[in-house]
Amino acid sequence: MKDIKKTLFLPIEIIPRELDSKLLIAHKALEKGYSVVVGTKGGVYKSARSYGRGIYFYKDHSPLSSRLLQELQVVGLKIVTMDEEGLSWASPKVYRSTRIDETTIKISDAIFAWGQKQYDLLTSTSPEYKKKIHLIGNPRFDVLHSKYRQFLKDQSKEQLSYSDDGYVLINSMFTPGNWNPLLYGTSSYVEHMRDRGFIHNDEDFNLFTKVSENSAQLFEAYVSLLKRLSQAFPNTKFVIRPHPDENHEAWRNIFASTNNVVVEYSGNATYWILGAKVLIYSGCTTAIEAWAMNKPTLRYHPNPETKFDPALPNRFGKTVQTEKRVVEELKVLLSKTEDNRFDLDSNFVESYIKNVFSADAAENIVHVLESFYVEDEHLNKKSIFSLALLRKKIHLLFYFDIKKRWGSRLLGKVKRTLQHKDIEKESKVAQAKFQKFPGLKKEDIEMRLTSLDKIIGKQKEKKRNIVKIAPNTFKIENNYT
Repeated sequence: MKDIKKTLFLPIEIIPRELDSKLLIAHKALEKGYSVVVGTKGGVYKSARSYGRGIYFYKDHSPLSSRLLQELQVVGLKIVTMDEEGLSWASPKVYRSTRIDETTIKISDAIFAWGQKQYDLLTSTSPEYKKKIHLIGNPRFDVLHSKYRQFLKDQSKEQLSYSDDGYVLINSMFTPGNWNPLLYGTSSYVEHMRDRGFIHNDEDFNLFTKVSENSAQLFEAYVSLLKRLSQAFPNTKFVIRPHPDENHEAWRNIFASTNNVVVEYSGNATYWILGAKVLIYSGCTTAIEAWAMNKPTLRYHPNPETKFDPALPNRFGKTVQTEKRVVEELKVLLSKTEDNRFDLDSNFVESYIKNVFSADAAENIVHVLESFYVEDEHLNKKSIFSLALLRKKIHLLFYFDIKKRWGSRLLGKVKRTLQHKDIEKESKVAQAKFQKFPGLKKEDIEMRLTSLDKIIGKQKEKKRNIVKIAPNTFKIENNYT
């Protein structure tokens, strides 16, 4: 195995959500002799396509990803997928239609499931591919385990602009109702879902309209609540951390003159949870992360319960329906000296998150990846020329490049020619996208890998080569010299 060149490609869509867990996977893979490419989706994709072999680890198995993953399979890569949004869903029907694609499941060499609940849904949807669906968990919950607590503390010190402990954290998840039109170029959440191909009839339109209306009502309710809390607790800081797809400026404009309210998005949500005294939320999966970190959680939900409310996250907090009651609960929680999480059945939690108590998802993922190099000679040695390789290149040229690249470039050029260039709008679009991917530096990678070295008991720092190969994209290798 020493002569095998093993390569793992780790594209990241949302830095605050994925960077820590992807680098934990990278850390485990580097120990097994892999080269790892990590960074933007575009940068990692170009590197994977150019290299033509290795393992490509993608963030979902949805219909929107099918064409991209087919293309990389044709190039010669192994495809593995884990749905970063596979923990919580509105209903099995909605999840199947929006997050599971038959073609993507078929071409994936391995699919990693969060827990038994998602595993059952995946295997019942695609029973013929059951053998390649692995019940693993998600490394995002590895990092929350007490084993990695020092890692979170190290990152919090470096990443957060507000470092004092004891604040109240409000993590919002009101994207459909607090829509950011600049992020995706659509005027509303409903139009966005239509643009993505999820609205086929009046029933679909009414569904997503209701979701949007329900979210807008909650957004207004939380604005009202926060105004009251900032007055009731003038000496307490309240940190609002909007969802990456939300309109952050809406929050900032509303609370610009409120001294004890801070709107923040720097760093991973877990860094903010670490220093919080309590989390207030509704429908946000960060409540599950807070529970895993032993933090008290209050679910403020003044509206009638509907089928549009995410069911799972709302099980992880004490539901409070009035602003007055939130004030009363908060007085008690802020007076306590120790954190105590909401009481919940551990078996229930583990059925959704396999590794919530074991912190072994990253290790088990790499174990599955290792099996590919035992079974597939193509990953071990790439032929300089063969008839099969020629066929692949012809397929790639005509089925993907001509149809997708040349066609889209031509259409894009025509569109840019016809439209007047709006510099101010382009700047705002770039700022909106910055919410998801604020940038990645060599130092960000080095710092996290070094912190992980210390946690697993390495006496000396590992010497690694970290080379920038594209904007916000790096290749990492252990230096064995």
